[in-house]
Amino acid sequence: MPREKRNRDTTDGGLSLDSLQRACTFEAELAVLLRISHKYGKSGAQVLFTMGILEHLSSGRATNSQGGLRWAEKRLRRDMAVDVDRQQMIITPVLRLVYSLTSLVDTSDYMEVKNKIVREVIDFVKGHQSLFAQVLRLEIAEADELRMEQINLVVGILSKVWPYEESDEYGFVQGLFGLMNVLFSRDSNSKVLGFPRSRVSPENQRSSELQIFKLCFSLSSYLYFLVTKKSLRLQSSDASSSYPTSVEFQQPSLSLLNSLLSSATTALERAAEEKSLLLNKIRDINELARQEVDEIISMCVRQESASSSDNIQRRRYIAMVEMCRVVSCTDQLIVLLLPLSEHVLNIILVHLQDCSDAFESTMTTKTITYGAKCDPQQDLALLCGQLVPTLERLELLSEEKLGHTLKVFCRLATSAKEIAIQKMI
Repeated sequence: MPREKRNRDTTDGGLSLDSLQRACTFEAELAVLLRISHKYGKSGAQVLFTMGILEHLSSGRATNSQGGLRWAEKRLRRDMAVDVDRQQMIITPVLRLVYSLTSLVDTSDYMEVKNKIVREVIDFVKGHQSLFAQVLRLEIAEADELRMEQINLVVGILSKVWPYEESDEYGFVQGLFGLMNVLFSRDSNSKVLGFPRSRVSPENQRSSELQIFKLCFSLSSYLYFLVTKKSLRLQSSDASSSYPTSVEFQQPSLSLLNSLLSSATTALERAAEEKSLLLNKIRDINELARQEVDEIISMCVRQESASSSDNIQRRRYIAMVEMCRVVSCTDQLIVLLLPLSEHVLNIILVHLQDCSDAFESTMTTKTITYGAKCDPQQDLALLCGQLVPTLERLELLSEEKLGHTLKVFCRLATSAKEIAIQKMI
């Protein structure tokens, strides 16, 4: 068979030998680069950046050939049968690599807008606008594990670098605001990763919850930057904004942030109790009766890890190992929820301290906001009435159960509560 014919793409959307080889070579390159970044952290990311990895990814060699990223972007729309393979081979690893480079972005220095890392990542995002826009439009409730990771990576990248971009001709700001409006109002019974909660195993529920709160953390980090560095001011409720009510174009409100804070508080309370309970059971594992061990196994253990014929010693060992794994996952969630809650508390505190200016109908030219239809003071009082109970719950969190120091965190919650009580009067 002539080489040209062998190398031509098949009519059913399959890959030619040459394009498959290029894709596999590119995938192997990405795997090596990701290993460097993962093993050496920020220093590894710095080495990769110094090597010009973003320039390589954006060059014709990496992205214009049939084996590269642009090929994957185009082909995944035409051939859904192999969509997942291409997403796993190219798109997700590229996003992971770019995300790893954002660890070098120093968000503490807002004025350094010409930071080389920031500019190169922004240029990469602009060069692959369709990919980033497509991922932002994915339906969260229907997203599987792969799509959820992509959403987290895209939002994580944008939350680090897009605050430095002055214009929003690409629509990413509204895309991020749209995600905030969807996610910040979620309740505990919402569908996650494409499954209703009743059909998801406890292990998958924990993983799904962690992914959702990772996404909320990135979004809250982005919003925190806009509020503290770019003087963004939010309305106290959706009803007080004259901006269009479409979720896609609506700024998040302080009421929506209170909803997120309430969800995070509930998750923290549950995680603290679960972690404390499991640690106590691990300590007393040799004293637990078989029935209690069996209950732990049915709750924590993956089915392939245990057999009903195992003796009590082995079942205790399996239960202990699996409880340690669950405690580790729970602690990951706690480590994520605490800074997430701090971001939200700080955003709310800025508005409470600055309410005399932030909620007036006339704003300074440096403040980004929209006019109000309703009485801002009345809206603020209602918001504070909803906020105080959540802040009181945060004050009651136990350092012993969470396993983390809460002195600064509780001081922040107390400060916000004291001001909120004053605004209620």
